[in-house]
Amino acid sequence: MNFHPFHYDSKFSTVMSRILDLIVLNFIFLITCIPIFTIGAAISSLYATTLKIVRKEDGYLIRGYFKAFKSNFKQATAFWLIALLLYFFLYVVFYAASLNGEGLTRVYFVISLALAILYSLYFLTVFPLIATFENTFKQTAYNAFAIMIAHFPAIISGYLCVAVPFIICFFINTIIMEYASLFWIIIGFSLLFLWHSVYLNRVFQKYRDDEEGV
Repeated sequence: MNFHPFHYDSKFSTVMSRILDLIVLNFIFLITCIPIFTIGAAISSLYATTLKIVRKEDGYLIRGYFKAFKSNFKQATAFWLIALLLYFFLYVVFYAASLNGEGLTRVYFVISLALAILYSLYFLTVFPLIATFENTFKQTAYNAFAIMIAHFPAIISGYLCVAVPFIICFFINTIIMEYASLFWIIIGFSLLFLWHSVYLNRVFQKYRDDEEGV
C-alpha cells in the first residue's frame, strides 16, 4: 500500500486537523472574550474543550465549547469578577505606594508581585476546575485552594507553561511583541491552554477516578 500524506487517517492529516481545530477554537475564544465580563466563562470553556482533547474525549469541539460556556457562565463569571477586583486592588495599593517614595515602592512591588503570582496560581486552578467538575461556588473555591496546596509542584509547573510564553512575548522586547501578537490571534491561546491542560489532567485524573468510583 502506498503512503499518501493527505490520506484521511495519516499522521499528517491528523496533525493538520488538530491545528485547524485549535485555530477555530482560538477564534471563538477571542470572540467570546470581547464583552470583557464574559472572559471568565470563555476561559473555563476553552479549558473544558482542551481538557477533553487531552483525555481523548473530544467529539464536536465547537458544540462542546458553547455548551460549557452556557453551563459554567454564572460561576466562572463570578470568579472572574473577583479576580478583577483583587488585581485592581493590587494596582491601587502599588500606585499609592509609588507616591510615597522609591523605597516604599520597591517593598510594595515585591509584595504585589508575590500576591499577583499567588492569585494567578489560584485562578488558573479555579477555571479548569469549573470546566471539569460540577460543584457549588463555595466547594469550587475551597477545592481549588486544596488542590493548589496538595499538588503545588504540578500547579507551579503548569503556571510556568502559561506565564513564561506571555513574559517572552509581551515583556521582553517590543519587536517580539509585534510578531507574537499575530500568533496569539491565530492559535496562541488554544495552544497554550492545551499545553497547560496536560499538566492539569494529571492532577484532576485522581479526583475524576474517585468521583466515578474507579
